[in-house]
Amino acid sequence: MGKVVVLFVDDEEGFRTLSIRQIKRIVKDQEFDFFEACDGEEALVLLKRGVKPSIIILDYAMPKVNGIELLRRIDSDNPDLYDVPRIMISGYLRTEIISEAQSLRCAFFEKSMDIKIFYQQVCQYMATRLGFK
Repeated sequence: MGKVVVLFVDDEEGFRTLSIRQIKRIVKDQEFDFFEACDGEEALVLLKRGVKPSIIILDYAMPKVNGIELLRRIDSDNPDLYDVPRIMISGYLRTEIISEAQSLRCAFFEKSMDIKIFYQQVCQYMATRLGFK
C-alpha cells in the first residue's frame, strides 16, 4: 500500500499534534500524509480542494460543524468517499451520538485517559481497515 492520506479534524490543535505524532510512532512502517482541519467547515474546504483521504479521523464536538453533521455533509457532497473508513473520537459518550456515528459507518473511540491504549486501538482499527501492519 502507498501513502495513507489522513484527514484529521479536531478543534484542539494540541490533541491533533499529539495524535499525529503517536500514530506515526506506533505505525512506523507506514507512510502518512496528514491534512489537518480545526473544524468541519475547514475539512469540507479541504475536500472541495481535492484532498482524497484514505481515512477520516474526526472529533464530535467542534465549532461551526460538529462531527455528525460533517459526516452527513461528506456523504451528500462526496459520494466517492462513501467507503472511506472513519473514526470519531470524543469524550462525549452519549448513546445517541455513538449510535448516530455508527449509522454513518463511523467507528467511535473515547478520548481516553489511558493514552497508550487509546492510540493502540485507533492504530489497530486503521491497520485493519486499510490493510497494513
